[in-house]
Amino acid sequence: MACEFVASGDNVKISIRTVAAGVLLAAAAVTGFFAFRVYMSKGKYVFRSEPKLKKVEVTLEKKPLKDRAPLSLELCRSKLSGEGQEEAYREISDCVLQTDGAAFWLYKASFDDFKIAMNAFLNDHPEVFWVDSASGYKYYDYGDKLNVELNFSESGEQLKADREALGDAVELAAAGAPDNASDYEVELYLNDYLGEVCEYSSEGEMKHSSYGALVQGQAVCDGYSHAFQLLCRRLGIECTTVDGTSDFNSDHEDGHMWNCVLLNGNWYHVDVTWNDSPRALCEAEHYFYLNLTEEQIKRDHVISGDFAHRADNAGQYFNIFVPVCNSDELNYFRLNYVTIKDPEADDDILAALIEASRRKRDYVAYVIDDSVDFSSMCDRIIDEYAVSWIDGANHFTKKTGKLTADGKAVTYEDKRLLAFQLEYE
Repeated sequence: MACEFVASGDNVKISIRTVAAGVLLAAAAVTGFFAFRVYMSKGKYVFRSEPKLKKVEVTLEKKPLKDRAPLSLELCRSKLSGEGQEEAYREISDCVLQTDGAAFWLYKASFDDFKIAMNAFLNDHPEVFWVDSASGYKYYDYGDKLNVELNFSESGEQLKADREALGDAVELAAAGAPDNASDYEVELYLNDYLGEVCEYSSEGEMKHSSYGALVQGQAVCDGYSHAFQLLCRRLGIECTTVDGTSDFNSDHEDGHMWNCVLLNGNWYHVDVTWNDSPRALCEAEHYFYLNLTEEQIKRDHVISGDFAHRADNAGQYFNIFVPVCNSDELNYFRLNYVTIKDPEADDDILAALIEASRRKRDYVAYVIDDSVDFSSMCDRIIDEYAVSWIDGANHFTKKTGKLTADGKAVTYEDKRLLAFQLEYE
């Protein structure tokens, strides 16, 4: 057996293939040598019972789809302080949701109160796509009062039609959600759904909104985030948005937005924008940012502070409410991938490969334990164990298809993930 190594960005792809011998041998000798090789590679599995994959046990409540009632809790509003902020929130809400008027007076609120309330309102109402938080208002300060005029991008019959279109898109997504499923299973569905119906594009006319993501199919990070929040809450899952920056815009000139979602009593960070990777080398990339702790998300995201500290760590952006996220109970990697510490202890390793093979999956992935060096462990697995594991899996899956050694391995050092793309005869 031989391995071919090909560099590919930050990842390494390895193609394992059989190399023909360059000498001629007698037929009997060739047959005997081949039989001996097969025995040596598979012998460790011949007299073993098939290993069974041990799933991480988590008790999750399942709900019928018909019982998933929409949520309407205004999380950010509940975090406001003072009469001025509450007055501003109330007037914004009345203006945007209940009247055709775009102007109102504030008698108790300062301009800072208005900005905080505006942020809170838009984070509480992902269905609002016709108000631009950056340039969507004018204000006049008269000393003892403020006059604010909101700029609606749409009004009248056009706004009515587009609000109906967004409502229809939300109901279409909700109708396809799994029945009798847990909130976690619904979350998985929504993560995948957004990846199918929306593409990342800075060209979309309404790219910053849930309308852009769900109706027009084009959005940037805040459009993805508002759409995910809207769909989660439609299906009875509490969700909020988080403002900040990331490694890709750490100069703080351009912001980034993602979500926090409440599952089984714990909050988690979720970045559906980064999960929708159009150049993914492996399907696992679509779940890199699903249910992370604060510590994990901070490896490449910067969470903005509150209004008073908005310039300290993430420029002009600020948050009203960011929940504490310190549980890894429903982290996607923890629930779905075997962790490798010692490749000789291969029962779970092989069981995961067998399950992937029987289901004809395109890949199988493993997490490399924090206690070992990532690069050297991956090299060791690829050089010494990968082919043997494939042969072992084939020993137990003779009736359901045969894996070849022509697949590729992809490493993600920052995620400590080793993935094998699987090829079948």
